[in-house]
Amino acid sequence: MREALGIALPMVGGGLLAILLLMLVAKLTGRVNVEEREGRKPVYNIEAVVKGKRLLVEPDPGQPGASRTRYFLTFHKRDGNRVEMEVPGEDYGLAAEGDEGVLVYSKGDEFIVYKRM
Repeated sequence: MREALGIALPMVGGGLLAILLLMLVAKLTGRVNVEEREGRKPVYNIEAVVKGKRLLVEPDPGQPGASRTRYFLTFHKRDGNRVEMEVPGEDYGLAAEGDEGVLVYSKGDEFIVYKRM
């Protein structure tokens, strides 16, 4: 009996160690993926002027027969480039052409906020 335990315990211990290591690797990998999904990308703050507004009404794929509205603002950045970004309806409603402020966005031109001066 003792011989069997002497053989089995190291095997079980090694198996548990392997399982714990796999769980640790999975946890770390999951954390990296979550950080990427949560938008932990570089964030840029650039002076910009609102140059245009537009909206797009299209069919809602989740509800047949219904529509959804998407809102876009065009910004003229201080470096001379223009960029159009999809924005929440509230930001669209508060913005007016000619507004000057600071555009905060992440890599890939993902709108975060526009702070008017």
